[in-house]
Amino acid sequence: MSKVVFVPLPPEEFRDSIYSVVGGAIAGGAPTPSWVAIDDGTDSWVAEVLSRPAAHRARSVIAAACDEALVKAHRLGIGGALRLPPSSLGAIEAFTAADSTEAPVSTDAAALELLEQSASAVVVSFCDRQFWRAQIGDRAMVESLFSLASALGVPATVVGWPALVVAGRDEAEIAERWEEISPVGDGVRLVVSRLPKMEGAAGSGALESVYETLLENRPAMGSTAAGQPRPVHELPHGRRVGWWNVHREPSPEEDGWLATPLEITPSRCSWRLEGAGEGGEIAEVLSGEGAEGAGDVVALRIPGWAARSLRPGNPAGLLASRIAESAARRGLPLWIPGVDQEGLRFVLGLPGTIWVDGPAVPD
Repeated sequence: MSKVVFVPLPPEEFRDSIYSVVGGAIAGGAPTPSWVAIDDGTDSWVAEVLSRPAAHRARSVIAAACDEALVKAHRLGIGGALRLPPSSLGAIEAFTAADSTEAPVSTDAAALELLEQSASAVVVSFCDRQFWRAQIGDRAMVESLFSLASALGVPATVVGWPALVVAGRDEAEIAERWEEISPVGDGVRLVVSRLPKMEGAAGSGALESVYETLLENRPAMGSTAAGQPRPVHELPHGRRVGWWNVHREPSPEEDGWLATPLEITPSRCSWRLEGAGEGGEIAEVLSGEGAEGAGDVVALRIPGWAARSLRPGNPAGLLASRIAESAARRGLPLWIPGVDQEGLRFVLGLPGTIWVDGPAVPD
């Protein structure tokens, strides 16, 4: 086991079993992860993980005893996950998932110094930012802004919020490029604000100016025009059953319900479902226990950020499996948002009634 680093060391009660399973998986050809974090009932592994670079986290694995550890691992960008007590198949899937996970792109406030002398710099952020942080997560928001920067082809950098600072492009050009490339769907709207000229400012002064502009110009939730309602389909037959939208708008079809967010928190929100002879609340849950105790609801939903990149052997995949099992036991549909083509193959293997939206479903 000298090839594998455990953080922290596994507790004695399952140390021999995890050493045997991990060693057997690697001996059988599974890729070796950067390290294996052990959910030992404390958060000591979280402190260790936070001290390590994002690229190392992406190649690491969490050995999780509970759903809460899977949620934390997903937020921290850990690439693979296996359940405790460990199994050989679980270890192989986790190590394979970690080996194929790309490290997230990082924001770069220092690059603002390259834009200081520009009188035409603007800062680009998300309308309904609180909602999109809860539904697609900061990593997806950052990646989409980097895609926009690349499409614009001028000096630009992304800072934490997240927001894009770009020189030499006006609001109309930015909106046009975003409409062409938006990797997070056409329901996402941007707000563009002019920055004061940062001539002679140090890097920290430039960053302060960016955040002051963001705070002064952030639109209130619901004050921007709604995007087009997005379809929701039911698996395995693929029939469209409804729609969702950021704001409450009429459903585009009389035969489909519409879901809109009710109460939004940084990690999840509740949804109102109405129309087509149906009505009630959809609860977002982050654990099997949460699904069991969600109360009187018409469906359950995984928050969009927690459903990103569903794959066998990664934290999102293991978490979705647990929640789907609980939803099936209750006889409730489970709505999984933002599903891509590779994730669709995974979702088709889940039990119960599954609703999906995202790149894998037709408009």
